[in-house]
Amino acid sequence: MKNSIFQIFIVLFLSTSLFTSCNKNLDINQDPNNPTSVPENLMLSALLANFSYEINAGEPTRFTALWTKHIAAAVAGVHTGNYQLNSGDVNNLWNAYSYVDVMNNAFLLKEQATANGNPHYSAIAKIILAWNLSIVTDLFGDVPYSDAFKGSQGVYRAKYDSQEDVYKSIQSLLDQAITEAGNSENKLKPTSDDFIYGGKMENWIALAHTLKARFHLRLTNAPGYTAAAQAELAISELNKGAITAANQPKFKYADALGSENPWYQFAIDGKWATTTRPSQYYVNKLLASKDPRIAFQVAKVVAGDNVAPENVGEYIGITNEPPKNVIGNYSALGSFYSAADAPLYWLVYPEVEFIRAEAEFLKANKVPNQTVISAYEKAVQASMDFYGIDAVLADKYLDENQLSSSSDVAYSQIITEKYVANFLMAEPYNDYRRTGYPNLPINNEMYSGQTKLDQEPRLNQIPVRFPYPSSERLYNGENIPSNIPSEALKAMVIPVWWNSK
Repeated sequence: MKNSIFQIFIVLFLSTSLFTSCNKNLDINQDPNNPTSVPENLMLSALLANFSYEINAGEPTRFTALWTKHIAAAVAGVHTGNYQLNSGDVNNLWNAYSYVDVMNNAFLLKEQATANGNPHYSAIAKIILAWNLSIVTDLFGDVPYSDAFKGSQGVYRAKYDSQEDVYKSIQSLLDQAITEAGNSENKLKPTSDDFIYGGKMENWIALAHTLKARFHLRLTNAPGYTAAAQAELAISELNKGAITAANQPKFKYADALGSENPWYQFAIDGKWATTTRPSQYYVNKLLASKDPRIAFQVAKVVAGDNVAPENVGEYIGITNEPPKNVIGNYSALGSFYSAADAPLYWLVYPEVEFIRAEAEFLKANKVPNQTVISAYEKAVQASMDFYGIDAVLADKYLDENQLSSSSDVAYSQIITEKYVANFLMAEPYNDYRRTGYPNLPINNEMYSGQTKLDQEPRLNQIPVRFPYPSSERLYNGENIPSNIPSEALKAMVIPVWWNSK
């Protein structure tokens, strides 16, 4: 399922100093047929393509969207949807995708760009490095960073940094990126090789401030931090200039073989399967609240062989077990997300407004005052506008979902609305662990008429972390935190550091 963009660039960004926290065997010798120095513009294009396809559309989203019930997998046996995630299942995410294809190459790009007097390239590289680092630490906890990317220096077993230190490094990288993005002295500036913003550095600055705000909120319940202080920091970053509806970061795909939207490849055209679809829980939730966003997130059942006539034109979700009737009787992902040429949004503007709404709520000591109410309504409206929903429908929905005067209910509303706005993204998994909202049941839904699950969930709770990869256990086991068991199911119920609610 490799995107052709990656195939074009893959030979351009491989390096003889590829990082691995595994073993010396991955410190490959130089291949004289491949270049050891690549111009920044080629490095940047490959970096952005890989980050989009392998990370933002990859396992961090696909696995966690199963756990937050945006989607389900209507397949037999044990699988990620019923919480089966082995240490071998995450090897590619850790090794090939995050630490090599993205973070190591971002590290190399920032180093080369700095040496060559091209701070704009360094700024983008630091933003991508910080973002991917946040994804890795949010999923695994303590991870290598300060000792990483040193294969050429003989460091083959990188020590792990605490998650708190990793987050300090993330914020530092973003601060540096903001400064460098505003630097006017560049020998080479990004243009068309910047697939996201075309070299408009003011947009990268806005994205960096948005990420900083997101990451400040991430630590609202972390030991030694206070929700009110983190909320103030988040608001401060948004006030410095966050992304808008006009500059949401998105990666464009094409209706051409090998270049299609990743969700199209993964769930629609059968390159992988056609059994990944909106979950029964999620579809029923949107139907119950008469949420107009369902028309964009979920497709209606269409007529076809062995599709029951009464199902045609309906929204019907699946569970994490195969149905007795054909899969065509159930809704596919909406074309807004899964058309062959649909863009992949990395972060959507409505999240900015939901960050502000939650931050104002926490700043007000969880009292839903008028400032909080206004921020909440603006956030919901931003989500409606994101899809271009008719004003009458949007107003009706807001009228029927006004923010409660109860602190607990209001908090649930803010995060649950954010959960809907961030459909098919990884951020709802972080919000769920951080706040406990939305109040999600475990993945044990059944189809109509079904009386017993073929496969019970492997855990009696939603997993709260990924297990460390088997490759790390094999080659760098002495550096893995000792409190995380090697048995995956036992590891997956231990919260990461910031999840101490």
